[in-house]
Amino acid sequence: MSMTTFPKIIQPSKWMYYLRYRNFPLFWLRHLMTRPFPTENASLDELVAFGNRHRVRGFNSQCLRAYIFWRLHQMYGCTSFVETGTLYGYTSAFVQRVFKSPVFSCEINPTFQRINRANLFWLNQINLFRSDSVDFLKDVCHESKIGKNPMFYLDAHWYDYMPLPDELAAIADQCERGIILIDDFLVPQEPKFLYDEYPDIRIDLELVDTHLRSRRKDISVYLPNYEPGLDPTGPGIGYAIILMGQDQEPPGDTFPFDLLTKV
Repeated sequence: MSMTTFPKIIQPSKWMYYLRYRNFPLFWLRHLMTRPFPTENASLDELVAFGNRHRVRGFNSQCLRAYIFWRLHQMYGCTSFVETGTLYGYTSAFVQRVFKSPVFSCEINPTFQRINRANLFWLNQINLFRSDSVDFLKDVCHESKIGKNPMFYLDAHWYDYMPLPDELAAIADQCERGIILIDDFLVPQEPKFLYDEYPDIRIDLELVDTHLRSRRKDISVYLPNYEPGLDPTGPGIGYAIILMGQDQEPPGDTFPFDLLTKV
């Protein structure tokens, strides 16, 4: 072993990263400590207190967004949860435990896929795929696989190729109904929310108009209408909620839907 290799092995930051994110026993301990959300009659104060007591491990650890997604999943009777970008499997595990939903998730990175397969090995109703997200959606977007009203969580935008436009096209063309959640979204009225931007594209309303609204007229778009600092846990990362082919809108005067604004 060379003297240049030795310092790399003992780097505290590297070992802390492995202990935090690539630690199978810790993953399962956190999973077993996951608690269901308060009842549908919860208030904002109750949810903030819940988030401070019980850390949400999925959805970038953001309690408010996770609760809103859960309520939407319940309200619309979603038949499955379809995720692009499994990473370590925290969101898949959280959804399986709290949403009580079949999960379909894909990961293109072979290292991350080995880790999430190990983390999620003992969980039922989680279907993992090693695939490009667009090919994955074209494969699973059939009623026989994901049911009549799936919920999609699009979070596979890490690399040079930005798949979101093609993901939206695949969903629009192959699914009659669904709820689409887009992560890292620009929230114009709340600029403190973080979002992703690439050389040729930004994750924003223009992208939705160009690649989804041009194909489907039966969509409604909602954005968070609160300051990100209101969330008791997790970074303030923006998101969008798109209802596609749904017969009703969420009641805007009812918690937590009063935390959303329709575009």
